Amino acid sequence: MSLATDLPGAAGRGELVPYYQPQIEVASGRIIGAEALCRWQHPELGLVPPLDFIPLAEELGTIHEIGDFMIEQGCAFAASLVADEIEVAVNVSAVQLADPGFSARVTETYQRHNLRPENLTLEVTESRPVTDLPDALAQLDRLRDLGIGISIDDFGSGYSSLKQLDALPFTELKIDQSFIREDTDETWSRVATFVAIARYRGLRIVAEGIENQEQLDRVRAVGCDRAQGYYLGMPMPREEFEAFAKANVRTPLPKLSAAARRALAAIGVRNVEEVSTWARAELGALHGVGPSTLAALTAALTAVGLDFAAGNAAPS
Repeated sequence: MSLATDLPGAAGRGELVPYYQPQIEVASGRIIGAEALCRWQHPELGLVPPLDFIPLAEELGTIHEIGDFMIEQGCAFAASLVADEIEVAVNVSAVQLADPGFSARVTETYQRHNLRPENLTLEVTESRPVTDLPDALAQLDRLRDLGIGISIDDFGSGYSSLKQLDALPFTELKIDQSFIREDTDETWSRVATFVAIARYRGLRIVAEGIENQEQLDRVRAVGCDRAQGYYLGMPMPREEFEAFAKANVRTPLPKLSAAARRALAAIGVRNVEEVSTWARAELGALHGVGPSTLAALTAALTAVGLDFAAGNAAPS
């Protein structure tokens, strides 16, 4: 009863707080995105989890107020991260898509922040099938035509299905974390199927719920583009995210031959920062890594203020 009474106006009273969870590029380990997540700092009850108030907000109609607040915050944050090439994803309820003015408000917000539309993704969270909402398809089509990414969240659970993929203009598929956490051969086979389906449709693929290195290795093996989860970074306030991103910079490798890339990948080197943990002689002993590769790696290290590690023992 208290939540239902207090939720209306919470955004205007400054009680809602956006948290941001990092998304990494699986191939390089570089932070390339952030998912904006809403938290409610209730003056008496403390921090209220979203599962306790988002369904209530949809029932009360307060989800429009909360959604507009999160899009405003997400666009402002994304605009501040343009130089770091970090995109921001904001969750959008199916109920919001039923509002005919939704796409116009999103457009006005990102334009006011001088944000490139491709730096914003809207993640469709389904409290009901989006295809049941007459205005939803038109809204999503308009936003995608502008260049905004459209993601199907929690794919494989709830209403997320192949029917939705075929009916709506998605650009990204987020694999539900339940498949990652179950961690059986059967579920990983299903994840591989999801990846194949998404690849066929030209969609970017994000794995949710990564909690250990083994899971990260497996989503890399099946071909996911991005990953997020507690192992890679907890949801955090804006200032903490900015500090976390700066401390976890991952610079892509320079242009190398296919043989050199395979040799480096085999020892777990997928970005410039990981190169710096190896000695020049160690990398030079790898099949496929010659003088031109070492020269390119040296230049890449110098560009980010790093050097090869000390030592000259060949890797075992």
